[in-house]
Amino acid sequence: MLIHKEISEVVTYDCNHCSYNTKRRSDLTTHMLIHKEISEVTTYQCALCPYKAKHKGNLTRHFLIHQGASKVTTYDCNFCSYKTNQKGDLIKHLLVHTDASQVVTYDCNHCSYNTKRRSDLTTHMLIHKEISEVTTYQCALCPYKAKHKGNLTRHFLIHQGASKVTTYDCNFLFL
Repeated sequence: MLIHKEISEVVTYDCNHCSYNTKRRSDLTTHMLIHKEISEVTTYQCALCPYKAKHKGNLTRHFLIHQGASKVTTYDCNFCSYKTNQKGDLIKHLLVHTDASQVVTYDCNHCSYNTKRRSDLTTHMLIHKEISEVTTYQCALCPYKAKHKGNLTRHFLIHQGASKVTTYDCNFLFL
């Protein structure tokens, strides 16, 4: 039998080195890399120059500079020496120079949830809808239905013999 319990408060993961916090453990793990020296983490080495990256995606973006500088657009921070070839990365970076009261947040009009990402709010809003109002993912082995494909994947572990599965992307515990 599937039990879906609501946890009394949303779990947040806080960085021990700065004020960063998140609702996703995987985001904190990725964030923690910025506090480590390049020699302390698994790195991705450019085959054409001494550049090393903590993330494979950063090496992929870096590699563009070897394809000719004219093909690469760089975005420079107006407040410090930060540069990137990803506009979204510059937008995220600019938050470090912004007063917290000026940061745009997206607020749920049904509860106290808020986020800096509109896409996160859209996903969150699904919890306020009846299962019949949204696209659902049906378990092939039992009557369980989920609003998120990831929840169905976690649910399926029950059928594979896992006794307890915790989800960190929402405030529920699947037993």
